[in-house]
Amino acid sequence: MIPVARTAARVLLDTSPFISFAQGGALFQLAGYLGDRAAIVLDVAEELRRNSAGRFPELKTLNMLRWPSGEPLALPPDLLADATDLRRLHSAPGAHEAANRGEIATALLAGRLGGAVVVMDDDLGKRLCQTRGVPRISTAQLVAEMVVAEAVDDATGFAVFDAATPADVGREQFDASVRRARESG
Repeated sequence: MIPVARTAARVLLDTSPFISFAQGGALFQLAGYLGDRAAIVLDVAEELRRNSAGRFPELKTLNMLRWPSGEPLALPPDLLADATDLRRLHSAPGAHEAANRGEIATALLAGRLGGAVVVMDDDLGKRLCQTRGVPRISTAQLVAEMVVAEAVDDATGFAVFDAATPADVGREQFDASVRRARESG
């Protein structure tokens, strides 16, 4: 069974879903759908701040909404060493010092919290969630779920889906994703 965000007690988001929803013009709908169940880790909060001041100014909407509500979540001290080791292990030579921080912290914390669904698209984060038994969905799956729940219209849903998926993925795959979400709901 595919995990779903609407029934999760907590939904931890990586940076990429925010960017895709911003590009698709649906940050308001995302905030409305996830509400207070949405949470981010400190590293993702920093990535969002950095991206809102640079390539993705639409992310400033999150500050106006004061969402996700509450303070960003910090890794407990016993997971900090794991996060550091994983960053070292998975950083390419010359990579930005913050590379992979959000994905790693999100996957580690979700594994500790239990009952959380993670929304993450990055390969490293996907693997970490899988090896730790953390339920994870992609941004494409989340927006399909939102279309089925009528939290976002079809055109906006496709705009988010298109932003979240590779260039060779199109309308046919979006329609199939919505069908799967409808069948699993």
